[in-house]
Amino acid sequence: MPAGSSPAPHKSDRLILYNLNIVHTKIKQLEELVNGSIALIKKLEDENEVLKQQMQALAADRGKILKNSAGVRELAEFKSRIKKKLSRLAARIDKAITLQDTLFPEDSDAE
Repeated sequence: MPAGSSPAPHKSDRLILYNLNIVHTKIKQLEELVNGSIALIKKLEDENEVLKQQMQALAADRGKILKNSAGVRELAEFKSRIKKKLSRLAARIDKAITLQDTLFPEDSDAE
């Protein structure tokens, strides 16, 4: 063997190097998968935050709509109550007029 040169790798040494190379390649692939997964998770978190904001806005809008529809419903009920009261009042007035006419008939002699 010449001086300064290393002996030829033994068969078991070559097998170890081959296996180390495979392991190294697999580790690199795994690192790439992990990095891709981290990036995807970050993107999903960002999208989730946007969706949360949209849901909050929709919930606020829904609350306003429900509040407004409750207000509209209350106004319709109020109007209905007022109409009933006015109707009863008009009936009483008509009855009073009728009673007044029967109690105090118009006298043509008074003139």
